[in-house]
Amino acid sequence: MSIKRKSNAIEIKGFGDEIFIIFNQESSFSDIESELIEKLYKSKNFFIGKPIVLDMKDHSFSYEECLRLKEILVDKFNLTISHARTNSAETIRNIEEIGWSVETLIQKEDYDTRTIIIRRTIRTGQKLKYEGNLVLIGDVNPGGEIIADGDIVVFGKLRGIAHAGANGNTSATITAIELNPLQLRIANLIRYAPNSGFEPAGAPEFAMIKEGNIAIDFVDKLKRGDL
Repeated sequence: MSIKRKSNAIEIKGFGDEIFIIFNQESSFSDIESELIEKLYKSKNFFIGKPIVLDMKDHSFSYEECLRLKEILVDKFNLTISHARTNSAETIRNIEEIGWSVETLIQKEDYDTRTIIIRRTIRTGQKLKYEGNLVLIGDVNPGGEIIADGDIVVFGKLRGIAHAGANGNTSATITAIELNPLQLRIANLIRYAPNSGFEPAGAPEFAMIKEGNIAIDFVDKLKRGDL
């Protein structure tokens, strides 16, 4: 007598206007792949016109595996991917590489101490979110957005949108080698670029809340303790 394998590699749930495809953390990629195709064939109409969120949890997916997921979801079934959610630094890199936005997931108690380093350029339309401190080695292009509950450090050009202290942390800072953003946000405060945009200062700068506003100054002053 054959035993039928329980289908649990993925779970599909609707939340508001979005559909979540939730990956079982214990399942192999081959099981995820086969079950995903099977369930998409059975429920094609359920996904039409709805944004899809991929909840990948702690899975570490290679670039080839992420590309295969894109082939299945976008090329084969013509689905619209809103973003992916994951804790894995490898998966974050590879999801960004194939052109999807990504949101990170961590436990609440890690907010103040957890730091992630991402080596990637955030292109127009891409969003990177992390519930801790975010260090980006790369640029943030106009139309790109990075969000962190803690500090943000950009080893490159910050020309898009940056939001530090997204959980209300008024002590958060934003630092960049070249600070030329469309918009800066710290906690609930916003600083927009003037019509001509922020002019790069030619030296690393940082932004912090000072006297109820977002102030910008040179990193060198922060190092000397002049503020």
